Amino acid sequence: MCISLRTTNLKYEVMTVEETINFLDNLVYQQTGEHLNRLEQSIIRGVLQSWTYKEIQENDPIARGYCVGYLGRYVAYKLWKKLTKVLKQAEIIGPDEKVVAANLWDCIMRSLQQGILPGKPADPMLGKLMRMRYRITEHLVSTEYSDTYLAEDENLPDHPFCLVKRLKSQSKKTSQMYDRETRVLYRLGHHDRIPELLARFEEDGYFYLVYEFIEGQPIAQELIEGQPWEEKQVISLLQDILEILVFVHKQDIIHRDVHPQNLIRRTSDGKIVLIDFGAVKEINNSQCSTGQTKSCGGTQQDYIPPEQAVGTPRLCSDIYAVGILGIQALTGMRPRQLKVNSMGNLIWREKANVSPQLATVLDKMVLYAFPERYPSAVEALQALQNL
Repeated sequence: MCISLRTTNLKYEVMTVEETINFLDNLVYQQTGEHLNRLEQSIIRGVLQSWTYKEIQENDPIARGYCVGYLGRYVAYKLWKKLTKVLKQAEIIGPDEKVVAANLWDCIMRSLQQGILPGKPADPMLGKLMRMRYRITEHLVSTEYSDTYLAEDENLPDHPFCLVKRLKSQSKKTSQMYDRETRVLYRLGHHDRIPELLARFEEDGYFYLVYEFIEGQPIAQELIEGQPWEEKQVISLLQDILEILVFVHKQDIIHRDVHPQNLIRRTSDGKIVLIDFGAVKEINNSQCSTGQTKSCGGTQQDYIPPEQAVGTPRLCSDIYAVGILGIQALTGMRPRQLKVNSMGNLIWREKANVSPQLATVLDKMVLYAFPERYPSAVEALQALQNL
């Protein structure tokens, strides 16, 4: 689909929908230093094709894992608010005007009429074809060690999505991280609820990993403050996560980064998928960097147990993170809102509607003293199944 737009010299500029999205992304980046995220781009893509939010949810693979109300009342609302602020700062719309779906076309035309022309994406990776196969379409997330991009596999029918991770540094330490992650994923092999490693390569001096793309939404979007879950929902979630960790722990591997953003509820069957094995540690492997064990800050700190925070993780460190997730779901409270007793253990039972049996299991999962926790996912899962 192409769009004809009149410019200031009265010539028509023809842009595809994707070029129009890039144009808006560049405009936002120039004003805020941040790119449009993939859901925001999905909303724009649908609006440019005159789709309703329901049609966007049904037809766009990125939006398919989200409910229509969330797309319209949350994602789109914040998007129009962001575009309104950006276009006001650029003096494209007046102080009393707002950007909404109905006038998006008009706002784009006015931008062009003021001489703001489409430019190349600010990130040189966008649009790049890697290995004559993986077309980079969007920058998803940046961490201290890597950038992750959404890409299309142009060698396969329908160009399915995949994830391309580029490690930032070219140092010996980065090379060790690269080797560790690929080695671990190779050891894990093919597991239905762990994204498959599709490829690894070096290009232009950088290390790249290509992963299977999981269509769904992170558990973080389900854990809403002030909205506690029913006990049976929590047990189901815990069992789902622990089933994956049983497989991981049996390979003597600690994930070390279990938190709501790394747990995806898969659209196709509602099952939990565990992602991001970039922080894994293999037990008794001297090549692993203990420095990578320590917390780098952020919301995931809530799920890091004391021993991991000081650089000595155990299998039961993953169990601690899962237990914190369960308590968060039961209480509807963020972990940092809960107090601890003189032994360093969480005080949470009175905040939740929970049976004594499940509360006892969760208490053991999150004990401050790691030797007293369930030693691995095997024992924790067995305790849940015995309820």
